[in-house]
Amino acid sequence: MPLSPNDPAFSESRTTLRAELIRRRKALDPADRERRSAIIQRRVLDLPEWRDADTVALYVAARNEVSTAQLLERAWAEGKRVLLPRCLPPDAGEGIMDFVLCRGYDELEPGAFGLLEPGSACPALPRAGWERDAVRTGRSWPDASRPPRLPDLIVVPAVGISPAGARLGYGKGFYDRLLSLPGWNGARRLALVYAFQIADFPSGPLDVPMHGYATEKELVWL
Repeated sequence: MPLSPNDPAFSESRTTLRAELIRRRKALDPADRERRSAIIQRRVLDLPEWRDADTVALYVAARNEVSTAQLLERAWAEGKRVLLPRCLPPDAGEGIMDFVLCRGYDELEPGAFGLLEPGSACPALPRAGWERDAVRTGRSWPDASRPPRLPDLIVVPAVGISPAGARLGYGKGFYDRLLSLPGWNGARRLALVYAFQIADFPSGPLDVPMHGYATEKELVWL
């Protein structure tokens, strides 16, 4: 019988699994991590969803997450618009972040939690009222000929992924809050994880599921 989110065992099981998966990820040898990450990124680069995307949302890897360096470099080289997460400081509310236009590594700087993020000069997408492929202009958006739009593909980090696509993050809900905003269900969500991060765990009503996941062994659309 599935655990209810109100059952103390629900949080306990997720917390225990999160700690174990982070421990295993942290223990990866740097060369092994890079080897696995390279395979995973090649799987993404071979996707028609990547080839056809005008706008992609990525992340800058930290804490031994699957690297996205190849994806970032290829996206910028191909002229794709790259959106990266930028966490708002805690006084803005718990677990709040934006997706922000970033045009190169030189626009990254340490953010509210010490992670590399687009700097304050980089414009964020509007947070509310989106419809799929909505065309909206903003005074701070740098390219009026290519106004902001939702990404065609969202590549997401994860601590764990269930075979059904439930995502286990760090427990603060940054991605769940952002991806549950109106209109965001239209974008394909792909989690990048190592194969040992595929695990069964209970999911709750606020968890935004992934449409697929990529590991060094396979890429699966659900």
